[in-house]
Amino acid sequence: MQITEIFNKSLEIRNSLKSQNDFKENPIDINLLPVLPFRITNKIKLIVLGQDPTVKNVKSRESIEYTLNLDKAGSLKAYISSICSSIGISFENIYATNVFKYFYTHPPERTICVLHSHLPANLELLKEELAAYPKVPIIALGLPVLQLLAGENAQVRDFWSYNSKTRKCDNNFTFCQAKDNKLERDIYPFPHQPSIRKEFYGKNLNNYLEYLKNKQF
Repeated sequence: MQITEIFNKSLEIRNSLKSQNDFKENPIDINLLPVLPFRITNKIKLIVLGQDPTVKNVKSRESIEYTLNLDKAGSLKAYISSICSSIGISFENIYATNVFKYFYTHPPERTICVLHSHLPANLELLKEELAAYPKVPIIALGLPVLQLLAGENAQVRDFWSYNSKTRKCDNNFTFCQAKDNKLERDIYPFPHQPSIRKEFYGKNLNNYLEYLKNKQF
């Protein structure tokens, strides 16, 4: 799909949901346009999947044009760049997009019922969007997007072989298989950028990246 087509379909979905199935606890914000997927070239080797662009700082939302703000320097771009470097690809080889490309009034992590209600139309668009890259591995950033697609019991740390007794990694890494999630694509769960500072993820990031590299590259 062309970026303009994705944008237009996202706009149609947003407006339709706003008029037919909006929620008082967290309405869709129609004052801001949907955020575009981030792509530099057509040589895509990694897909980065986020949930939605609704950051806490309301004023900051006005400056967001591309998914995850990856067109701008910052800690998140540095995080994604380090992932790319570790698996042997260029930052220019990524395609980043959100499940929900429009904004909500509040960050919807605490109003997950809204997201579940709005998921079908957005998921259909996402599948169509990513169909252009059928063999490209997908990493999902953060627990909320993983649970949205794979169920509320899904935990990023479980795919990173977390042992609840020792609170350490057993080095038996896995990924969320296509049959186990609504996107119907294999997904490699990653913590979002702030959570990578947690001791467990910080210690095991390089090992999970090596696992991803060996599986896909």
